[in-house]
Formats: sequence, structure tokens, C-alpha cells
Amino acid sequence: MFAFQMHYLYIYIMNPSKPTYLRIYDEIKLLIRNQTYKPGDLLPTEQELAKTFSASRPTVAKALKLLCNEKMVRRRAGFGTQVLPPGKSALTAGLLIPRLHKTEIFEPICAGIIETAHESGMQIIRPPELGLELDPALLAEQLTERFIEAKVHGVFFTPIEHIPDQEEFNLEIIRRLTRKGIRVVLLDRDVYAWPRQTPYDLIGIDNIEAGYIMARHLLGNGCKQLAFVSAANPAMTVQLRRIGSHEALVQSDQSAQSLKDFTFLPDDPEKTARQLLTAKTDGILCANDATAAPLLRALLDLGADIPHKLQVCGFDDVKYASLLSVPLSSYRQPCKDIGKAAARVMLNRIKFPDSPALRVSLNGQLVIRNSSCGPIKGS
Repeated sequence: MFAFQMHYLYIYIMNPSKPTYLRIYDEIKLLIRNQTYKPGDLLPTEQELAKTFSASRPTVAKALKLLCNEKMVRRRAGFGTQVLPPGKSALTAGLLIPRLHKTEIFEPICAGIIETAHESGMQIIRPPELGLELDPALLAEQLTERFIEAKVHGVFFTPIEHIPDQEEFNLEIIRRLTRKGIRVVLLDRDVYAWPRQTPYDLIGIDNIEAGYIMARHLLGNGCKQLAFVSAANPAMTVQLRRIGSHEALVQSDQSAQSLKDFTFLPDDPEKTARQLLTAKTDGILCANDATAAPLLRALLDLGADIPHKLQVCGFDDVKYASLLSVPLSSYRQPCKDIGKAAARVMLNRIKFPDSPALRVSLNGQLVIRNSSCGPIKGS
């Protein structure tokens, strides 16, 4: 029972608000997948499980019923709950997204994957360690080994950024998986810097188009001096958004030099805000909403007239974007649709492993709010 107690602690840390029966279900399912309980083994009794999880027997029974529905266990009166061997047609895939809980867009992407996978009979393994505060590279290596041991058919992988030798690290993760016959579908970004591409399926948005759309929006509002603000050593997706923003300026017949770059300082957003105001910027494109929110606050504290004299946009349209003191205009990613598309691509990759790699770019949506909805035009 010690294994149950330790893994249950992980799951509780990951999501304490999750219903108890689902946490119990996740825990038992993971232990079966990891072969802590092998085909033919009997699980602890309902009474023992209820004691371990500090839950009622009806709650435990509800979790076991879900496992029965997935044909992972069989319950027989007077005998107990027995682990069944996996069906020959059962497909499994793992989620290798070490920064899952640090980047809001990945939760709905995963929800889309799980929903479509379930409809198609593919089971998704989402290890509880994904919620722990571990080094992303170390976590990626641990999960890679776990998926190899579990003999999954596929892995959804978001390449890790901001680590030493990140390109080689990510390629080695993919090599270790593919050597074992595990199919890989990339989410959100490629391993290589643009324009080079890996020969693997990739699902996300067209970040160049996203940057183009947001810059066109500000130019259309009358902004003439645009700035692109990002943290030091920006992610590749951010660099692509900057390329798109620059292209919007080129196509608008304005000087390409009028897109100035500023480095956002998370510990001192006011310094970045002062630099932007000194440069007489009137349109600001932030790499993402996480950058835009504190910068917007700093600009307002310095007396910036938003949106009449200065307009600000972000990317991702996170939940709090509409709740800021000046609601933030942003580029909304179709996260759940990205997840659904990724699941379909994975199913196709498993069925037709030698088919050409697919690059699927979904269209996002410009969401206009107060931060870029004002007079500027002739101001």
C-alpha cells in the first residue's frame, strides 16, 4: 500500500481540487500502467483502498467502475478486483510537457487531446510528476524513461527551451523515443530554430501570421512607432511573432526600422516602461500576456494615456487578460482545437508510421479590448 500512498500524494499536490474518485482513478490507473500491478494481480480491497485514500467505499467503488469501463480491471463478487491484460487494439500515448502548469495554453490543449483520444479509444498517460516543481530537463528525461517502460505507442512532446544545448537535448529525447518505435508529435514549436524543420508532425498556430495580424491591428489604429517587447533570449515562437510584426510594417509602406525591440525586465517592469515612453512609442506588441500585464500596469503608473495616446497588445489571451485595469487586447490561440488536431495526427502517425510529416497551423483570433481600442488615428 506504500506505493499507493506515495503516488496519491503526488496526485494531490498536482490537483487538490480534483474530485477524490478521479484522483483515486488516476492513481490506480498509473500504477497499472507502470506495472506496479500487473495483469492478473488483485488490487487491494475496497475497504483497504478507502482507508489509504481517506475516502468512503462508494467513492472508491466509483473510481473502480471507471477502470472497469476502460477494461483495465475486472470485478467479481467474492473474488475481488483483478487487473486485466491490455487489449490488442488499445493505444496509449503520453504527454511530455514539462512546463504544463507554468503555461496556461497547455491545459486546454491537453483537454482537447484527451477528449479526442478517448473518442477514438486511445488512452492518454498524464503522469502526476507533471505538476511538481522539478527542473524541466530532468523531468523530461524521467518521463521519457517512464513512457519507454510503459511501452506507449506515441508521445506528445513540447520541446524544452531556455536550457543549455537545448536543440541537442530535445533531439536526443526524440531519438530515445523513436528508437523504441514510439511515435512523436510536437506541440506548439519545433526543435530547430526557424526556418529549419525536423521531420516530425507539428501542431500549433502560425506565429508569424499572429504577429502580422496584431501589428496590422495597431497600424490600422494609426500607431506609427511600434515596439516589440520580450524577455531576454525569447522562445522561438516569440521570435516568429516578431518576424510577422516586422512584415506587417514592410507591407504597410512604413520604414521597417520603425519596429524597435525592447527587453522586458520581469523584476523591474517600470524600467522597461520608461524606456518605451522615452522612445515615444505609440504601439506596443508584447511577446505574450505574461509580459503585457505587468508592463501595462507600469505604464499606467507612469501616467501613460492608454489607449488614447499609447496602445498595448499581447498574445495567448490568458484568463486574466480581460480582468486587467485596462482590459488587454490579445491573440487567442484555439487551444482545444490544437489538442484535438494533435490527437488525430497521432492516431494517423501510429496507423501510418511512414507517411509524410504534417505541419498543421490553426488560425487564432484577434480579441480587441480597451488597451487598443481608442482614438490614436490623428492624435
